[in-house]
Amino acid sequence: MDEALPGRTPENGDSLVKVKEEDPTWEQTWGSWESSRQAQELCRLRFRQFCYREVTGPREALSRLQELCRRWLRPETHSKEQIVELLVLEQFLTILPEELQARVREQHPESGEQAVAVLEDLEKVTGDGGQQASVYTQGQDMYPLVTEYQGASLECQSLQLLPRVTTLKCEPPELCQGNPQEVSAEEVVTKDGLFNAKKETSQEVEHGAEAPGIPDRNCVPQPPCTSVHTERTVAHLNTLKDRHPGDLWARMHISSLEYAAGDMTRKGRKKDKARVSELLQGLAFSGDSDVEEDNKLETHHAQKKLKMSNVPEKNWAKRDIKPSFPSWSALDSGLLNLKSEKLNPVELFELFFDDEIFNMIVNETNNYASQKNVNLEVTVQEIRCVFGILLLSGFVRRPRRGMYWEISDADQNLVRDAIRRDRFELIFSYLHFADNSHLDQKDKFTKLRPLIKQMNRNFLLYAPLEEYYYFDKTMCECFDSDQFLNGKPIRIGYKIWCGTTTQGYLVWFEPYQEESTVMVDKDLDLGLGGNLVMHFADVLLERGQYPYHLCFDSFFTSVKLVSALKKKGVKATGTIRENRTEKCPLMSTEHMRKMKKGYFDFRVEENEEIILCRWHGDDIISLCSNAVGIEPASELSCSADEDDSHQIAQPSIVKLYDECREGVAKMDQIISKYRVRIRSKKWYSILVSYIIDVAMNNAWQLHRACNASTSLDLLDFRRYVAHFYLEHNANLSD
Repeated sequence: MDEALPGRTPENGDSLVKVKEEDPTWEQTWGSWESSRQAQELCRLRFRQFCYREVTGPREALSRLQELCRRWLRPETHSKEQIVELLVLEQFLTILPEELQARVREQHPESGEQAVAVLEDLEKVTGDGGQQASVYTQGQDMYPLVTEYQGASLECQSLQLLPRVTTLKCEPPELCQGNPQEVSAEEVVTKDGLFNAKKETSQEVEHGAEAPGIPDRNCVPQPPCTSVHTERTVAHLNTLKDRHPGDLWARMHISSLEYAAGDMTRKGRKKDKARVSELLQGLAFSGDSDVEEDNKLETHHAQKKLKMSNVPEKNWAKRDIKPSFPSWSALDSGLLNLKSEKLNPVELFELFFDDEIFNMIVNETNNYASQKNVNLEVTVQEIRCVFGILLLSGFVRRPRRGMYWEISDADQNLVRDAIRRDRFELIFSYLHFADNSHLDQKDKFTKLRPLIKQMNRNFLLYAPLEEYYYFDKTMCECFDSDQFLNGKPIRIGYKIWCGTTTQGYLVWFEPYQEESTVMVDKDLDLGLGGNLVMHFADVLLERGQYPYHLCFDSFFTSVKLVSALKKKGVKATGTIRENRTEKCPLMSTEHMRKMKKGYFDFRVEENEEIILCRWHGDDIISLCSNAVGIEPASELSCSADEDDSHQIAQPSIVKLYDECREGVAKMDQIISKYRVRIRSKKWYSILVSYIIDVAMNNAWQLHRACNASTSLDLLDFRRYVAHFYLEHNANLSD
């Protein structure tokens, strides 16, 4: 199929470029070139340009690369030295200047020595006339169009590309009057999408045509290839773009130019792909792309300035805060009801692991077993026996869980009488909490999501109604996890966000994952930590619009977060990092270290009534709050050694934060004493054990609140629940 590109008529001196396309099959093309140098070069190009998307799988990709490499390097005919020579030759040609690469590749050198000889010959030939190159530049991309001339003769030649690669040849009319040239390029499209061109050049001379290299009498020396030449070539290429839209045009007329220059590096290919993308969007060979890029940059800066201008400038004044929150006066009627009911430890534990959760576990476990073609038919009675053994493992430890059925003592007799070992192992291996056919692939913890939601609902429902809560992160120990948290007793495991009371009752928790499932207002732009705190505040406000007071550390705190919580009617206090102080003119940390302990500096943002305070205690600490300030300041005993002690001033904001920040640490301390030790091979079993331990902690917290004078310690409380499940749910038929 021949298509003539529209251009100026020969009378105007412009050449006419014709492109001829053929579409032979891969087998026909390869059969005719198998023993030629072009075939070897073709395989080298295909090997370097190979794309994974061209094949259907990794095995086919590897096989195709091995075949292309074999046909290029031909290990069956070449020795190791010859193969090394080919690789060195390829790299040598790659590092040459672009105008020399094409000239050397035109001679098809088979070794580095031959390439060097070609270069030396070129230096001798062009020593008098030299070379000049006309380069069209777009941004940082260079498209070379090389011409040669010697003495008074001038012959405009096309840049010879790699063998069998598309060549575009265009000769300006100013060189030789009345000698128009017509160039036809026969393009071969291979099966794998590699485009090769066989150059066929013919000259039609009307009057006194001369042989190449012999000057024409009517020929006047002109500068080699001006920008008009470049613009005409651009017009031809844009015409090709219209007739061959999409990636086809890009590969035929752009990629070949880039690879012909020898740029086979990965960086070069990435640049080429970016260039092709621009060309396909209509930005090819014009200065529009630079203009649009500048416009995008200016627009980005303008939007950023507009966003910054919308934020009102902070107005800091050195005075104490004047909070406008109502005082706390809520009555915890839920706790009063629990006290009147006088619940035993099992009933308190089943406030959280209620009948609804036990039935859900039974249904999902049986469903999962049936999907595995196992007739399990587990019952709630057996699940409670399993929970009893798990609770027992926290205070009766054995190297292997099978030993709970081997050793004869009071606790082991309970286990053996409650459930057979093989039955326990079978149930424990199929323990499930969600339907595998309805999993959310975006949620990393989707297999536990029903359990997490139900536990959070129950934790909040029976949580003590208090004014102060602490939000922080903790760890669930798991050595298979890649998450690390410094400054915690457990540093490796699953990171868990949690909000607790000051005594360690867990109100809400959520395992950490990269794409958080917590939904908040994105317009606030608070970051991950701020979004989590806002969600926890929303959880607390579900119980009623009370003036809760949240405390958190510097990972979460920002002036914007404290302001957003104030708009919700929630008090907030937390340590804050220096780069989040919104240019508050506090005394610098370096300067404050030179002051005596007890010194502090503070400022109040007058528009939003938010205070920032920096205090010199055991270390320099900066805090931010919307509810508590400096007064009333207290005295704190500080001693450099046992004999020397003195009193230092402590602002009210520092004292309140110190009293509230131990909530999560207390919960971790309680859980760590009698943690469940039995685990299955499933990755989430460690989180299930953690949830059981947290439920036991919360039940014990309620037990102490309801029975302040006659409460059981944690060990007796846990033993009571474990023994009850093993004694009252024994499968006597076994």
